[in-house]
Amino acid sequence: MLYAVLAMIPVTLFMVWLYTRDKLHPEPKRAVYRLFLRGAAIVLPAGLIERLLMSNWTQSQIGGLPAVLMTAFFIAGMVEEFLKASIVERGAIEKGLVKSPIDSIVYSGAVALGFAAVETILYVTSSGFATVILRSVTAVPAHMMFGILMGASFAESIWGQRSRGWAYIIPAIAHGIYDTFALAGGVLPDLLLAIYLIVLLEWSLRRIRQMNRWSLQRVS
Repeated sequence: MLYAVLAMIPVTLFMVWLYTRDKLHPEPKRAVYRLFLRGAAIVLPAGLIERLLMSNWTQSQIGGLPAVLMTAFFIAGMVEEFLKASIVERGAIEKGLVKSPIDSIVYSGAVALGFAAVETILYVTSSGFATVILRSVTAVPAHMMFGILMGASFAESIWGQRSRGWAYIIPAIAHGIYDTFALAGGVLPDLLLAIYLIVLLEWSLRRIRQMNRWSLQRVS
C-alpha cells in the first residue's frame, strides 16, 4: 500500500500541473478524472496484447536490435498509444468534451497519466522504492508528454487540416524512441535517453503554448 501511495505522488503532481495549463476555461474535474480512470483501465488489455505479440515474436527467434525495435515501436509504442488515443477519441472528442485546443491536451494527458499510474504501481510493488524515484523522472513524465503530443495532434485534426491518424502515429513513434533507449541499457543509451527526455519536454511545452494560443484566438 505504501508503494502504491508513493507511486501516485508524481502522477498527481503532473496531473495538477497539466490541468492548470488550461487557464481560460478549466475542464470539469469529474470529466478529467473519468478519462484518467479509463487510461488506468487499459493497462490490463495492453499487457495482454503485448504478451501475445511478444510470445509470437519470441517463437520466431527474433533477437538483437530488431527485437528491441519491434518491442519498442510495434509492441509498447503502438499498442499502448493506440489504445490511449482510442479512449481520447471516443471518451472525450466524440462526447463533445473538447471545446478548445488546450482541452484536447488536458484530456489526452489525463488518459496517459492514468495509464502511467497503474503501470508504475505494478512496477514498484515488484521492484521497490528505487523504481518510484526512477519512474518519477523518466516513465511518468514521458507518458504525460506522449499524451500532450497526442492531444495537440487531435486538436490539429479538429481545428486544422491534419489527419486524425497523426494523433495515433506521433505518440507511438515518440514512445518507441523512448523504449528503444530504455531497453538497450548501458551508459550511452541512458545518456541518449536523458537527452531525448529534454528534447521531448521542450517539444511538449511548445505544443502547449501553441494550443493555448489557438484557444485564445477562438475566444477573441
